[in-house]
Amino acid sequence: MAYESVFETFEATGQDGHARKFSFKKAGFLAGGDQPELYFFEGGAQPIVVCVSGEALAGWQRANRYLSREEKIDVAGLFLKNRIEEGGQVTAESLRINRLELECLLRKLGIPK
Repeated sequence: MAYESVFETFEATGQDGHARKFSFKKAGFLAGGDQPELYFFEGGAQPIVVCVSGEALAGWQRANRYLSREEKIDVAGLFLKNRIEEGGQVTAESLRINRLELECLLRKLGIPK
């Protein structure tokens, strides 16, 4: 049975009490640095980009298994939802998922190794 994304579209309520709907739009990667994967979401006036460390992703996948596109979208979507609901900053610097965060998000989503 194929994994079905639950965070391709989601709603998050910020500290201001306003709920906003977010939708995944596209994915890409950067060829430089640790070659992070980028997940673009729309949820207001400007697009929001969540970055998954390429090193973290490659390390987890080497030790376990390859993650599907839908699983990676959910990792990025859950991370973004958590940031918004915690009242954290939604800036490029604060939307980068490292190895420990990746493992935690995968556990929360119930995605097996």
